Amino acid sequence: MDGKDVGSAVSDYWTFSSDNLVSGILPLITAVLAALLLVSLIRYRRLGGRGQGLSVEMGSASRSLRNADRDLRTLFDQSAIAVMLLDPTTKSVLYANETAMMAFGVRTEEQLTAEVMQKPDAWSPSPFSLLDFEETVFKTSRSGLQKFEWYFEPTGRHPVWLDSSLSIISYKSGQALMFTGVNITERKHAEKADHFRHKAMTSMANDNGLHVTLDHLAAMAESRMPGAYCGVMVHDGERARLRWVGGRSLPEPFREAMDDLPVAFGAASSGTAVFIRGRVVSRDVRTDDRWERHRDDAEWAGLRACWSEPVIGSSGELLGTFDVYHKEPWTPGDDDIDALTDPIAITSLAIERHLSKSQLEHMVLSEQMVRRISTDLLTLGPEETDQGITSTCRALGDFYRADRVFLCQFEDASQQVWVSHEWAGEGFGSLCPDIARKYPVIPSSLNKVFEGKPSVIFSAEQEIPPQLEFLKELLTLKGQQSVLLVRVHRGDRMSGILGIQMTSAVNPWTPQRAQTAELMANLFGSALNRNQLLHSLTYQAVHDQLTGLYNRHKIESFMDQEVARCTRYGSTFSVIIFDLDNFKSINDRYGHNEGDAVLSGVSVLVGQGIRESEIAGRWGGEEFLIILPETSLDSAVPVADRLRGSIESHRFSIPEPVTISVGVAAFRPGDTPHEIIQRADAALYSAKESGRNCVKQSF
Repeated sequence: MDGKDVGSAVSDYWTFSSDNLVSGILPLITAVLAALLLVSLIRYRRLGGRGQGLSVEMGSASRSLRNADRDLRTLFDQSAIAVMLLDPTTKSVLYANETAMMAFGVRTEEQLTAEVMQKPDAWSPSPFSLLDFEETVFKTSRSGLQKFEWYFEPTGRHPVWLDSSLSIISYKSGQALMFTGVNITERKHAEKADHFRHKAMTSMANDNGLHVTLDHLAAMAESRMPGAYCGVMVHDGERARLRWVGGRSLPEPFREAMDDLPVAFGAASSGTAVFIRGRVVSRDVRTDDRWERHRDDAEWAGLRACWSEPVIGSSGELLGTFDVYHKEPWTPGDDDIDALTDPIAITSLAIERHLSKSQLEHMVLSEQMVRRISTDLLTLGPEETDQGITSTCRALGDFYRADRVFLCQFEDASQQVWVSHEWAGEGFGSLCPDIARKYPVIPSSLNKVFEGKPSVIFSAEQEIPPQLEFLKELLTLKGQQSVLLVRVHRGDRMSGILGIQMTSAVNPWTPQRAQTAELMANLFGSALNRNQLLHSLTYQAVHDQLTGLYNRHKIESFMDQEVARCTRYGSTFSVIIFDLDNFKSINDRYGHNEGDAVLSGVSVLVGQGIRESEIAGRWGGEEFLIILPETSLDSAVPVADRLRGSIESHRFSIPEPVTISVGVAAFRPGDTPHEIIQRADAALYSAKESGRNCVKQSF
């Protein structure tokens, strides 16, 4: 078999074998393919089921997400917490619940975006400005949750404090900024009120001025009542006026206009509240007649309403008013009344404490004044007493803020009274221009007026009793004037009256004030009694007891003064010496009593015969000496002769004439008092040797 046959045989073999193999394997392949197809079909069905399940799950998840958004918004809408969702990029509001819109003073989310979130003027000053808020947003985007407090002032509404947070959340398949805020305004107001209460109590403890304490209390009330402007007025009982002391939130011109408000019905709300001792509410001052006089002042300050609550002390005395003003017509509610209860209570405590301190200071000042005046009055010399009493009257006038202070003295011998000392305040005329004028009075009858008490009070409505008729003529009490009259004693007898006149709508004479005046009256009595005693002792020391003329010791003192004056200024003076002729025989014949009567009669004639500037004295026994300043010898001789003639012509109690012998001498440069008197005495003896009853001069 050749090669072609072999090849053909092999080819035929493989062809036969292939055909047999294909026919053998083909069923197997078909079975495998069918199995694979079945498996694929099964897997396809399974994948189809799973895909359908996933589709259902995705739909369910989407529905759940939508439901969650809806449930979240429903939850936010019902929350008392302010919630806003903001676009992180534009800061526009995606959502805001009702609480948030109320807090920011808007009605819609669009308004919140346009009128607040994108409007810088709508925000409060730093650190609560829009720029500050955007800085917080930036921090949130970078670091996550931020917590902070926020303050906002909605237009036309009270300010709001929020305890806030800012965070990032998923919202509508994206991200949003979530702002939450819890309203802590009430807590902030309470904290602020506590702050001012603490400052007020600290101010009282530190004895700061009353105005400082009342300023804090007014601010305390304002923090509890947003939109209110408060003031505190203090009652001046002596003048029946109200003084603005506390509260500085209202304009100063308005406070000045209301200051010194009278206590009277119709004197705005404050004056009326004190007058009726009750609450006064002026809902609209433009239509309230009580504001007629101050309506323009309130209009200028932009005020429309005023509520005045009287401040009453623990003993029921009126201390002032607590006033609450508003810029719109307004009436207080129960919450407002409750809010003012605590400030009013502390205000009452502060004013009472201030008044107690003032009374204590008044007592100290009164004691100091009495001590000082008593020292002054009881150490004055006789010639200084009148001026000292007048100065004391002025000091009393300043101390009491009185209209006038006067002192009346009684003269027992003549049963008369006169105004001896007086001080009058500005605008008040003299009580008695003619201080020498005297009025009849019976001191003993005044006991019925005083009824055994040291002092009495009369007002313009009271009739001054007949026993004080002279005061009825001098004092004309009008309106709100009153006078306190205090008895002045010298020893155990009434010797005068101290009067203090004041103007006040209420009785200013508290027991303490009356007691101080009574003590001063006692000091006046002691000073006058001392002055009288000093005058008596001084008089006795320098006057002759029988004749009342200066004694020899005092005349010698005058002589020394005249010689010194004439030596210094080159002037002159003259001396007259005389004695009674035959005086010993008068004593021997008519007795010493008649002799003393003659000496007293001669001294009266001497006093009547000389000028005020001339000095007369008893030189010794029946001898008298007269000093004539600025008088030459030629001028002195006629004076001596006139005196001699008047004595000679006078009819004494004895049945015979009395005559005198007179000697006259004048000062010469270089003279001593002794030398002048020696020359005058020599002239006197010359007159006696010349037959008595004549005048001789020394050359």
